[in-house]
Amino acid sequence: IGAVVVELIRFYGKTSGDVALAVLFYGGIAGGVMLIGLSSKKSNVNLLSYLFGSLTTVSKFDIVIILSLAVVILTITLALKKPFFALCHDSEFAQVSGVPVRALSMVLAVMTAVTVTISMRVVGLLLVSALMIIPVASAQQLSTSFSGTRAKASTIGAVGALTGVILSFYFDLAPGALIVLLVIAFFLISILISALNRKRKFSRQIS
Repeated sequence: IGAVVVELIRFYGKTSGDVALAVLFYGGIAGGVMLIGLSSKKSNVNLLSYLFGSLTTVSKFDIVIILSLAVVILTITLALKKPFFALCHDSEFAQVSGVPVRALSMVLAVMTAVTVTISMRVVGLLLVSALMIIPVASAQQLSTSFSGTRAKASTIGAVGALTGVILSFYFDLAPGALIVLLVIAFFLISILISALNRKRKFSRQIS
């Protein structure tokens, strides 16, 4: 619902999408904290698990829901990869070309909201944005194509999440924080690799 509201505000209102998203994001957190505070005096642990993630709160039913929604998101992404590319690359050109920009933007916003929802039990609400952005930034350092960036970003995110979960189990660390630190480490490594590649390419051009 929140994702749809943000898109409607962006389409019909004078407020930018970033402002609408910020209001909804922080308003949602504040409202959630308020409701949890009113429901019980012993809910600090539950609140922290949603903000920073907690594997102990994930049940078998949660895993089934996460896997099911992940399959749905992956299927939609692959089925609409060309329209999504046109939308993300140049929305005005996509609209002129006949791409249903408004509908696709709504679908993309809802998919993003679903991704946040299914990830916050493990990574945490405050860290899930980093997990969605940093792997893409790392992939952009290593790839020049849209499909290559998408594949590398998915791989970096999956490897970081899996490694973080395993290490957090053995070393008794917060999984969400560890996953984010790992993908940041990947990002720094990707910058180093990109710099070395540019240096090699420049040296070949000179020679």
